[in-house]
Amino acid sequence: MELDGVWHRALEQAWQSFLAGTTPVGAVVTDSLGEIVAEGRGRRYENADGGRQLTYCHIAHAEINALALLPPGRHYEDHILLTTLEPCCMCLGAAVQATFTRLHFAGRDPYAGASDLVIDTPQARRRPLAVTGPLAGLPGRFAELLHIRWLLDYGAAEPVLDVQRQGLPEICQAAGHPAVADLFRQLKADSATLDEAMTAASQALVLD
Repeated sequence: MELDGVWHRALEQAWQSFLAGTTPVGAVVTDSLGEIVAEGRGRRYENADGGRQLTYCHIAHAEINALALLPPGRHYEDHILLTTLEPCCMCLGAAVQATFTRLHFAGRDPYAGASDLVIDTPQARRRPLAVTGPLAGLPGRFAELLHIRWLLDYGAAEPVLDVQRQGLPEICQAAGHPAVADLFRQLKADSATLDEAMTAASQALVLD
């Protein structure tokens, strides 16, 4: 899948979270025509007013913030949830609860990603959720690189980083390189755009 306007917007949300110093994940919801009808971003460590979006708590995930904007007066089987990082078990369950049947993710998360989780309840069996990902090429790898770079900046625990290194060895090696660390620090200091960040980061990644 190419980086169309929908994925670009999701990654813009993730980049804004990175610039804000919190978990860099973005999510958008598209309707049956492919139009964006809701969006959210990670705000877990962002102690600021998020309006209708959750902030500064462990459940302030991008997917939750996007899904929470959808009114309950209808079902959403014809909508798609797109997220820049493989969803955790909470966000996977939230998609089921929100009546979604399709979820796409850009980058893998070996530690918390739950895309293989099977929710075997009557509710989930009534509307099976099809999960696809990761994206090929730069979009997916940028989402992974952004997440790993943030984990390193945040000082994530070694058990978390060990799992990431096992699952994403090339991405973790790139993210941990001093030149890449300096690059992302400069991009953040400059409040760079997503396009500027992806262009700069592509030089640190070996793509298929």
